Amino acid sequence: MKFLKRALVSVVAALALVVGPAASAEAARSSFDVTKLWGDSVIVSDWNCKYTNVYMKHKKSRIDDWDVDTDVRGRHGWTDTAWFSDYSGSKKDRIMICPSSDGLGKYTLGPSEIRAYYHGGSEYDDYDEVERADGTKGYFYVRGKSYASLSSKLSGKTVTLTSKTKVYNPEKYGKVNYNPKVKFQVKSGSKWKTLKTVTPKKGKATYKVKTKAKKTYRVTFGQVSWATGATSKSVKR
Repeated sequence: MKFLKRALVSVVAALALVVGPAASAEAARSSFDVTKLWGDSVIVSDWNCKYTNVYMKHKKSRIDDWDVDTDVRGRHGWTDTAWFSDYSGSKKDRIMICPSSDGLGKYTLGPSEIRAYYHGGSEYDDYDEVERADGTKGYFYVRGKSYASLSSKLSGKTVTLTSKTKVYNPEKYGKVNYNPKVKFQVKSGSKWKTLKTVTPKKGKATYKVKTKAKKTYRVTFGQVSWATGATSKSVKR
C-alpha cells in the first residue's frame, strides 16, 4: 500500500512538472508592458489652456492590436487622459492642460489601462488578450514664466544694486512677487562672477558693493519645478 501511495505521488508530481510549465507558458504567451512615459514641459505666461505632447514607449509579445489610456494628473488632481494606439501607429498624444485650474509644477503620467489582443494567427484559433492596469509613471513640468530686473545707484564709491523678481501665476491671473535665491553678479572678462546670493523679500533684494571703476552687473536665478529661471538685463555703474 505504501508503495502504491509513493507511486501515485510520483505520478502526480511528474504531471505537475509537465502540465504546470505548459499552462504557465500558455497564459503568459501574450504580453504588453508600458516601459516609459514622458512629456514636453510647458512655460506659462498667461492664463489660457495649453496643449502639449506626451509620449509612451512599450514592449509587447504576440499582440496584433492595442490601445493604452494614461492618466495625466497635476497639482490639483486629474487633468486629462492621453490615448496611445496601434491604429494610427501612435506613441504620441496631444493633451490639454489648464494651469489656471490645474496649477503649476510637476505633472504625473500614469497609471495606464492596457487593452491588447492577439487574434490567433492565420487560423484564428489561438485568441489571447491582455487587459490590465500598468503602474509605470512619467513626468513633465508646467512652469510659470519668471522675470528679473536690476537697477543701480551710485553714491561715492558705493554701488547699490536692487533687483525685482516676479513670476506669472495663472491661478492669480497675473504676475506676482517671487522670492527665489538671486545671484548678484559682476562681469569679469568674458565670464560672470557671483558677488552675493540673496533671498528677496516681497520680490525685492538689495546688495551694496564698493568699486573704484565702472563695472557691469546683472542678477540671475535658476528654475524650479514650478517656475522658470531668469536673468536681468545688465547695468553698468
